[in-house]
Amino acid sequence: MANFILSAFADEASNTLDGQIAALKRNGIPLLEPRNIGGGIIDKTDDELKEIRRKLDEAGVGISSLGSPIGKYKIEDDFEPHLNSFFRALRACEILGTDKMRVFSFFVRKDELDKYRPEVMRRMNVMLDEAAKHGVTLCHENESNIYGETPERVSDLLASNPTLYGVFDAANFIMENCSVTDGFSATAARLKYIHIKDMVASAKVNVPVGEGDGKYDEILQAVDKLTEGTVILTLEPHLHFFRAFAQIDSHQFHSAKDFASGDEAFDFAATALKNLLTKLGYKEENNIWKK
Repeated sequence: MANFILSAFADEASNTLDGQIAALKRNGIPLLEPRNIGGGIIDKTDDELKEIRRKLDEAGVGISSLGSPIGKYKIEDDFEPHLNSFFRALRACEILGTDKMRVFSFFVRKDELDKYRPEVMRRMNVMLDEAAKHGVTLCHENESNIYGETPERVSDLLASNPTLYGVFDAANFIMENCSVTDGFSATAARLKYIHIKDMVASAKVNVPVGEGDGKYDEILQAVDKLTEGTVILTLEPHLHFFRAFAQIDSHQFHSAKDFASGDEAFDFAATALKNLLTKLGYKEENNIWKK
């Protein structure tokens, strides 16, 4: 049986660290996946990272994983500059005190996936070897236009790289018109954590979790059956980039909202996630959601 702990990309609430901490505390979310804090997280200096760590420790906020952009580079581009960015990301993990890093598998044209597969795997192997030396687990997120955008390619990546783990993101599979169920099955082989981001498939519009086609109720119940221990659920709603309407095509929403700010959208999304967990029979106790 699985328990769940909540994390978030709190930069969707605020661009400042103080604003992100406030959003997390306001919604009872104990963990942060840092991505942008007044700029990209891996662009920060050591001193800036140490100050971020100090303020998070002071606020009692932990870090679930580094929300890095590593792997969001064209496969045709020279690897060395990207590798330097990767070493910087490893340093950020060290200073911030996390042993997990979100990564991607390089932008590849859909008609050149087979051509560039060997180079994708070579680069992943180089990064995995370096990450192991630093005690960091690389966690691959399925994303549009990268090698690992479909369930089949996610399976290939995980099968070919035994020390690579998966991050499941339903909305990203929906963007590629892929089966969410197949996407979860592919990722479940070595699931590390889950991104909470729902979407209406017909319109490709992000909505609060439980109101789209992401099947998060089924996914979380499957995780409960497959997993013993605590699984991280990282809120990445993307609601402040879109408006939630009462109806999109034939899809009726339980609630419609036009968000005035990132904070408002973030709070709305956090409440939707908690409502889903409650509906599934979970209760929060000391930051852990248990049955």
